[in-house]
Amino acid sequence: MNSIHKILSLLVIVMILAACDEKKKTESQPKTFQTVGKIERLDKALDEVISPNAVIEVLSNGHSWSEGPIWLKDEQKLIYTDVGHQKLYQWTEKDSVTLYLDMKDANPNKPGPSALLVDQNDSLVILRYGHGEAVRMKSSISKPINDFNVFVNNYNGIRFNNTNDATFHSNGNMIMSDPPPVEEGGLKAAVYSITPKGEIEVVTDTLSSPNGIAFSPNEKTVYIANADWQNAIWVAADVDENGVISNGRKFFNATGNAPKEKGHPDGLKVNKNGIIFATGPGGVYILNPDGKHLGTILNDEFNTNCVLDDKEEVLYITCGPKLMRVKLRP
Repeated sequence: MNSIHKILSLLVIVMILAACDEKKKTESQPKTFQTVGKIERLDKALDEVISPNAVIEVLSNGHSWSEGPIWLKDEQKLIYTDVGHQKLYQWTEKDSVTLYLDMKDANPNKPGPSALLVDQNDSLVILRYGHGEAVRMKSSISKPINDFNVFVNNYNGIRFNNTNDATFHSNGNMIMSDPPPVEEGGLKAAVYSITPKGEIEVVTDTLSSPNGIAFSPNEKTVYIANADWQNAIWVAADVDENGVISNGRKFFNATGNAPKEKGHPDGLKVNKNGIIFATGPGGVYILNPDGKHLGTILNDEFNTNCVLDDKEEVLYITCGPKLMRVKLRP
């Protein structure tokens, strides 16, 4: 009888060890994701940015209008918005996509949060597209709550149209785009410079529909997207040591692709080497600092924005109902 008990005990132990071993194997196996589209290579220099065997992975689907991604280094987490559903989502390698914050208000049909930024005080700043304002979350980023202070919502007493995208200069000023008015009497489409105290100046009002904004690594150049199918361009402008922007000029023109492809010039990011990743007609354009088109990430979606992780090893892309990524050369 004791022998039977011993055998049974040994069998139980073996089964437990086998189950643990199988669990470890499962956990160690990398997740696999659906792949889509292709990477168009127009210049050999793209191989130094994206390896030849890179693919476009779909990390999430089912959103209304994904936008505004930011990467949080300390938490190794991506946060992005769903403008149509008035929600913020988070993505991590471990947990995939989960709800970060529900920002629904009294009007569920109104477009919600678009761009996300982190200011010099590590506060989350959110541009609310359908509300014409930029707000600052009262809680810490790690413990989000649906409670905000309004940072800016008007220029000379007239409410912003649809606060769209923005970036911070190292001096603390926020450079923000506001597209054309949707109602009569609205502000002219413009790019604004806003100090931490909320003092506002017009940077330019010469673009028909300003959108994505990003600085070069040395902050001597700023790039601005123009979300207009008839003038689908990105402009570059000089930035002096005080953050003053001047001398705007055409940087790249994708108007020829606009009528036949999904999307228009939208959100963009710049890596430490000055390479620009710009969402636009048909995909994400990869441009060098001279405006040379190295290639395009073609994913057959309306691409809205993108962001790099802290090591610049991954490019995350928000595009219509989906969140995607492309792994880069480190």
